[in-house]
Amino acid sequence: MSCLVFQKTVFLPTPSNDDRRADDQRINDSLGIDSLHIPLGILKKLDLHKRPFPQELSLIIGQDISGQKIIDIRKDRSYSVALDLGTTNIAAILFDNITQKKVIETSIENPQIKYGCDILTRMHHAMSLSCDKVYSELLKGINELLSAICSKTGIALDDIHAATVAGNTVMTHFFLGLDISAIPALPFVPVVRTPGFFNAADLGLTINAEAIVYVFPNAGSYVGGDIISGIVASGMEESNNISVLIDVGTNAEIVVGNSEWMIVAAGAAGPALEEGISVIGKRAKNGVIYDIEINNGKCSCKTFDEAQPEGICGSGMVSLLYEMYKSGIVDQTGKLDTASPNVLNIGDEPAYKINCNGSDRLHIRQIEINNFLKSKAAMFTLLLTLLRSVGLSFGEIKNVYVSGALGTGINASKAAAIGMLPEWPASIIKPLGNSSLTGAFMLLKDSSLIGKINAITAKITYKQMYDDPEFMREFMGAVFIPHTNPALLKV
Repeated sequence: MSCLVFQKTVFLPTPSNDDRRADDQRINDSLGIDSLHIPLGILKKLDLHKRPFPQELSLIIGQDISGQKIIDIRKDRSYSVALDLGTTNIAAILFDNITQKKVIETSIENPQIKYGCDILTRMHHAMSLSCDKVYSELLKGINELLSAICSKTGIALDDIHAATVAGNTVMTHFFLGLDISAIPALPFVPVVRTPGFFNAADLGLTINAEAIVYVFPNAGSYVGGDIISGIVASGMEESNNISVLIDVGTNAEIVVGNSEWMIVAAGAAGPALEEGISVIGKRAKNGVIYDIEINNGKCSCKTFDEAQPEGICGSGMVSLLYEMYKSGIVDQTGKLDTASPNVLNIGDEPAYKINCNGSDRLHIRQIEINNFLKSKAAMFTLLLTLLRSVGLSFGEIKNVYVSGALGTGINASKAAAIGMLPEWPASIIKPLGNSSLTGAFMLLKDSSLIGKINAITAKITYKQMYDDPEFMREFMGAVFIPHTNPALLKV
């Protein structure tokens, strides 16, 4: 297993009347690498004849579109970065190419959020007079994140020699500066499906100009490289057993398949689980609630690292709605009972005060409950419809991988009790966290995954759901808790 970028030291023999090879030939022959590309910028930096021969030359080498290329010379430090271009957050992992260790993981809010919390609103702005600003905000945010990483770790931007980038189809197009106007309109066609490799300088990234940038392929107009990366992270493509990958954010995206075939679909899940849209919604981190119990009107909350509650993640939202329904705080339609303890009015809207661990700063409004129910309905209906389309039942699924907003600490029984998931046993449900970032990070450590990514992309089938009559028919029943037809949840 070799990293996407690696360091190699070569011994260059002395030129002579009997050895008149050019410098690039001398390097190529010493490395013994077929299809080696030496960029013009590297040739200009060689200055071999200003130094005594014979000499050793330290090279930073990485995967390129047609083989391998030299990225930098005379460097004893080399790093790569994995990027997840999320609608709400841009997340990154810094990797040391020489020690082959993870250095830091961090994230920032996607600055495009000023043009809309959801991707459709941003697309509208991008197709109007705000086009250049929407695109430039993303690049600005990425470069700010890269600079912050360098400040925290004491490395130079020039020491970053590679980046792997995963995001949904629209975010990928924003990153590459490509037209997105055809994606939301029939027949929903993106400009590119398999972007592949680029030079950092060509994309406006402020890392080493010769750094390689790999952008994950997409599977359809609304199923992007983040899902392909998530498939890699799950390992579901390596098993003969049929598995499901579920990623829920602004969209619900579901993959079904195994080592031989895969089918994927997406549906609008609403913003209920996305940080930055729900007032209390947060990604999994210290101070974020991941589980709740309500007994006799009193809340007991579990937060990551047992810190004081500062918000709630997707799994916590599932737990909260289950407990509210079980305690009669909301009815089957999700409507708040204004006579229940801790239900109050905020403006003209009822809300439930989450009074837990001595803190009552958090509350969930009726509109957020409604959004959540639409999200869980979209997710379950998408799953049901997709499985039916390939003749499968819930009981035939052997592994369920859950990522995105639900990807940390989901309680399977509570999710089933509100109708978000079928009644799968907890033993087959495997939370992945941010699988998009994980897959991008895995590629930094193992360049052979390029072949696996290509194989996944080639065999995956994208099912369009925007006008599927069965989806529309089943969705309305799934908005209720747990469902107007609870028998559908049985495994």
